[in-house]
Amino acid sequence: MLPITEPLQASEIRRQLDSATLLALNDIHVFPELDSTNRWALQQCVCGDVCLAEQQSAGRGRRGRQWQSPSGVNVYLSVRWCFTPVPEHLPLLSLVTGLAVAEALEDCAIHGHGLKWPNDVYYDGKKLGGILLEAVGSLEQVVIGIGLNVNMLSEAGAEIDQPWTSLQQIAGKPVERNVLVSAVLQRLLKRLRGFSRLDMAQFQQDWRQRDVLLGRQVQAFSGTETLQGLASGINNQGQLIINFSDGSIRNLSSADVSVRI
Repeated sequence: MLPITEPLQASEIRRQLDSATLLALNDIHVFPELDSTNRWALQQCVCGDVCLAEQQSAGRGRRGRQWQSPSGVNVYLSVRWCFTPVPEHLPLLSLVTGLAVAEALEDCAIHGHGLKWPNDVYYDGKKLGGILLEAVGSLEQVVIGIGLNVNMLSEAGAEIDQPWTSLQQIAGKPVERNVLVSAVLQRLLKRLRGFSRLDMAQFQQDWRQRDVLLGRQVQAFSGTETLQGLASGINNQGQLIINFSDGSIRNLSSADVSVRI
């Protein structure tokens, strides 16, 4: 049985945003169901648009994985954003988005979560949310997709093939999704507006504080390679740094990483 939660409402989300965020936004579109908020944003949105759905029939995660998307309990959100010119540090956008989500959760009195490189939100070793970025033709426009398990109960996620949790399970009570979406948009758009002037030292510090892989022995699947070593943070290109027992170092741009038990 799914918990009863308030519907997502554009007017209620807007009501809780500050003036700077409202100026940066265009429209907020809310749908009962979509195949994917990212897909709709790629096809229909203009810069500054937000797309939300109560349910997704074909939600996607990294590497084409399906994102379980039951109705009325979670947040499935996509933002279309434009950069002029394209920042040199655009590869950091996924990580910066993760920081915005982590900050928004803290604004909603959720603590103890962290970020798992490159684009997952974790709590106590369990996945809480994920981020999926897709370019719109050129790199000047990008769709930022965010999925968060909010009020989903254990029986609704029976088909998920990895440890997961939801904000309701963490907080012990339902979380108001309109409040959460407003917090996410406020933090995200603030970081997007300042992205071209990114303070690299501050970014590194913010990530380090929330890096759930830092100092852990990990296993990384990169292409046809399986690598095992010590996760040692990220570099200025957003690559994961892995130190190996022989003293060598690798910087990974893309990989599936898990903590070795």
